[in-house]
Amino acid sequence: MTSEKCSSEKQTDWKSMWICIFLQFVVGIQISVYYMSMWPYLSGLDKTADFDFLGWVVAACSIGCTISNPIYGYWNQKTMSVKWPVITGFLIAAVGQGWYGLLGMFDNVKWMMLFARFLTGLGVGNIAALRVYAAMASTPKNRMRAISFGTGGFVLGFSFGPVISAVFTPLGEAGVRIGGFVLNMYTVVAYLMVLICIFGCVIIYFFFNESYVGIVTKEEKEKDEVEVPMFDIPASLICIYLFMIVNMTATNIEVMSSPLTTVLYDWKDSDSIFYNGIALAISSAISVSLNIAQGATRLGKIDKRKQMIFGLIMFLLYQAFMFPWGFYSGPLNFLPAGVETTEAGGCYAEYLWCNETTRVPLPIYFFCFIVFFGIAFPFVETPSPTLFSEILGPRKQGTMQGFFSLGGSLAPVIASITSTAIFKYSGYRYVIVLQAITLLVAIVLILLFYKRLVPLKVIKKSKDSTISCESQN
Repeated sequence: MTSEKCSSEKQTDWKSMWICIFLQFVVGIQISVYYMSMWPYLSGLDKTADFDFLGWVVAACSIGCTISNPIYGYWNQKTMSVKWPVITGFLIAAVGQGWYGLLGMFDNVKWMMLFARFLTGLGVGNIAALRVYAAMASTPKNRMRAISFGTGGFVLGFSFGPVISAVFTPLGEAGVRIGGFVLNMYTVVAYLMVLICIFGCVIIYFFFNESYVGIVTKEEKEKDEVEVPMFDIPASLICIYLFMIVNMTATNIEVMSSPLTTVLYDWKDSDSIFYNGIALAISSAISVSLNIAQGATRLGKIDKRKQMIFGLIMFLLYQAFMFPWGFYSGPLNFLPAGVETTEAGGCYAEYLWCNETTRVPLPIYFFCFIVFFGIAFPFVETPSPTLFSEILGPRKQGTMQGFFSLGGSLAPVIASITSTAIFKYSGYRYVIVLQAITLLVAIVLILLFYKRLVPLKVIKKSKDSTISCESQN
């Protein structure tokens, strides 16, 4: 019996699946929207905040996700509900985003910003429930398409978030004051995020239907004598690691882009946000196009292990070209005394490593950001969750998908804290070295466990023989 026959009577509910994909897009925006504008906003409101603290602010959202991911996954596991975990998450995120927009009214702004991002993270941890739905509400035949489109939605949102900040840069840092509210390039974005969260709640409440055609029910096990064996634990952990390092790399690239271009090309804050936003928009377009191709063409039929190795190599090429090689021009320039990055670009006086660091040529920077980053992302972040769900098999996946999302949320915590600290004290050279090591480890793990990174085989027993029904595309 083939996998198609095993699920011949079940159909994927694509109306609800597209809502799920859209909401993953919304989550991506909520997480990344301030990545390029956070440092100018923070340093402008609170002069006691340093670049080290920025790492903790960036990490705060991911810490919130790390805590809430397993909770939302467990909630789904126990209740088989996606609707209410997602609505609850978006309402919490809306409060966090509103808080972020009102930071100018508080003292100790840096701590208020940290808490606002933490609260947002607690909300958007609902991505775990959305990933559960994509895996459990799709038939084996449609799973790659459902997960690749969902990942594409998240990638588009994650990449498009900073672009939204770039769009509102013409409002400037001063903006317009209406009563106690300040509408500027930072706060308007926060208020927009609140409205998007509320819109997400409305969409899922009125138009979303729960349907789990991708799991073998208790009745099916008894009636058809179907056995779902234990999944391969090492293989599932490798998928989680792959998801972690791709999120770690993406966070480093996006969080570091603004301060990095400030010191490399002497761009002031608004220029860094604007030009990096354009580059990220183009890179995002490439990623999303490839995600769509994975779900709609034969590209998605290529062995997922090969796809992931290819994506990891693209990430490694990014690191290789962005390394400050001795044959690049240098050293870097310093900010004039008494001048802030709101007015001009360059290295802060305490960045002594700028004296020994070369400048990556601007065309190479844009090529790496747009091409290597744009191609690499979909070839790792799409196959890894798809393969993870296939390794788990047609069973309830709420708890395990919660841990999968936890890994993806924990990675940016590690990345943002370590990369900002390394950048401040020794430059971006060793950030690249650290990223390259984690990527090489991922390639080695895939090669060592190559034969175990395969879909789970579900056993259907008959009187005369045992027939395997593989959970695959």
